[in-house]
Amino acid sequence: MTRIPETARRPGWLARAAIGAILAIAPITTAATETFRYDAGIVDTAAHWTGRATLANALMFSGLGEPVRVSMSEMDDILKHAGYVTRPPMPDMAMVGAIYAAGDPRFVTTPNLDDLRTLRWDPASFDRTLDPEAQAWAVVKTTAPEFHLNFHESRDERRIALMMLPQARAQLDALANRLRDADGLFAARSLDGTFAAPQPRHQAAVLWAAANLVLAATSERDDYWHTAARALLDPWPGRALGDAALAAVAALPPEAPADRAIAVQGLGRYAIATDDAEKRNRALQLARGHADALTSPVPEAGLEDLAFAVYGLIEAGRLFEENVYRDAATELFQSRLMPLWDEAIGAFRAPDGAAVYTPRTLAALVAGLNALRWHGPDDVAREADRLYPQLFETVLIRAGMLLASPLPLVPQHYLDREPAAHFAHPALPAVQDAGVAPVFAAAVRHADGGWTVTDGTFRTADAMLLANMLVMPRDGRADAFLPADRLAGLQQ
Repeated sequence: MTRIPETARRPGWLARAAIGAILAIAPITTAATETFRYDAGIVDTAAHWTGRATLANALMFSGLGEPVRVSMSEMDDILKHAGYVTRPPMPDMAMVGAIYAAGDPRFVTTPNLDDLRTLRWDPASFDRTLDPEAQAWAVVKTTAPEFHLNFHESRDERRIALMMLPQARAQLDALANRLRDADGLFAARSLDGTFAAPQPRHQAAVLWAAANLVLAATSERDDYWHTAARALLDPWPGRALGDAALAAVAALPPEAPADRAIAVQGLGRYAIATDDAEKRNRALQLARGHADALTSPVPEAGLEDLAFAVYGLIEAGRLFEENVYRDAATELFQSRLMPLWDEAIGAFRAPDGAAVYTPRTLAALVAGLNALRWHGPDDVAREADRLYPQLFETVLIRAGMLLASPLPLVPQHYLDREPAAHFAHPALPAVQDAGVAPVFAAAVRHADGGWTVTDGTFRTADAMLLANMLVMPRDGRADAFLPADRLAGLQQ
């Protein structure tokens, strides 16, 4: 039975803050910093805003990529769908299309939250490699419907959301026309045009991204976001890219459990999105093969593989409407993951005892726990509900993976309804004090009784993957999971 937290059913939780709206925030007391803890009822709100801050800073503030311009006629279409009658003042944002692989998220000047130009990063620090995963995970986030419907109540919030669609198109264009090697596989490309060896996980991520664009452009939902997506997105480039990615997944199949789980999701979304029955059947056949392999992950599997396997199995159960996969996910969680939980530090340890987290590691655990919270058996869902807020707070807040507070992005009308701590933990440093963007560091580690940030670099692919897994449900739907309304009838 699907189980959705009570917070997902609250009326009026639609919206998204305007990125340019910067607020005066009341100071948080030291006592609140010490004692505040997340629980299952409020953690998803905080998760939404961590992902949102990462997306905004990477794609609109930092300059970490190739500049993209929106024509005046396209902007007028965006404004119309956002609810404007006349053009409002436009903030000076460093919007990017194709996004670079990495950068130093420290600001080059003292951040002034009233001037978005001061939130840019040092271009000399950028790794200008174009990574297909970085493009893909950015597209997955910018075309995620529930993300753009949670906390998007004002016209300005909707305008900013819709401005991401041209960015998604530019990233898909880079994937289709610049990041395919001579064999048609998606691969990272350096500044001099040299391709790196293609990776199986790159192919699966691109498949997910292409399918997301098609699903956005063909959905019949009548909210502002889908109405605009139908008008502003052409599904045909997404279909062509999806077909190419399907062939790439078949040609370079994933073998690691984590990569197989991503493939199950990408193949499932492609099966929903395609209008070609033969290719749909091929995608489902491949997805079943990867799901079957996930039922027996290798003995040496680490946290990333184990947790993503749980996620992939839950999604396979939903895709094929077969409990055998959900049962396998439950068994895997109970027998392989739970013994690795360390209550003393509030996090999982790797099988070798280490507690080293990257955004990819955390993304896997977030995906696995949320799969069980919302689609697992009741007893396991309760245990996942207990662990998830602790893990979120330990790694992102106490360990320092989230480098600064996203609270300045939260408009006052949301803070009037809920405590500020629900949106951003009071222990997080202010952006002005930290001098760094509220994005994810590349690695944290627990040793000698404490946590340290061991790599403060922003690595786009891993960070955007985590941003995609840190989701908040809306009306029983969450972006990291196959859309139930589009699954109906797929197996008939």
